[in-house]
Amino acid sequence: MVLTQARVVSGMAAVVAAALVLFFWPREEPGVKDAVTRRIIAMTRSAEEKNVGEVMEGVSDRFKTPEGWNKQDVHRILAGQVLRGQWVRIFTTDIDVHEVSPTQGDFQARFIFGRSQADKLEDLARDSVLNAYSIEGTFEKESDGEWRVVRATQRRLDPSDLL
Repeated sequence: MVLTQARVVSGMAAVVAAALVLFFWPREEPGVKDAVTRRIIAMTRSAEEKNVGEVMEGVSDRFKTPEGWNKQDVHRILAGQVLRGQWVRIFTTDIDVHEVSPTQGDFQARFIFGRSQADKLEDLARDSVLNAYSIEGTFEKESDGEWRVVRATQRRLDPSDLL
């Protein structure tokens, strides 16, 4: 078989068409539980990387706490904690998400902040100072398709609560 310019062009066109079909093929969206869990993990990683802006992308403009905090209050507190450099490791444990509707999910998770270079949670307590919080709240899928937390409450955990 002789490769002619027409065969090469038509072969390339077929490859491009196949790539476009794969790229634009409808993808199944993750369920509420997976979407919220992924968002929590992504926000935790961003906080650990001291990227406050990325963390705040996961907080809705409608955010409120029972204490009256709003998104701006959370931003100030988070910036103070994260940018001060006090906490260098953040672990998320016991993430529990319940689907309320296709666009809303309630969650509960534990966040453990440690002043340590530990890579594993088991090593954190050995050589660091740590604080831990249990946070409960609600994520909603907003009009732009992004999942953001709209409500949250936090409770500081005693080290004995972690055992």
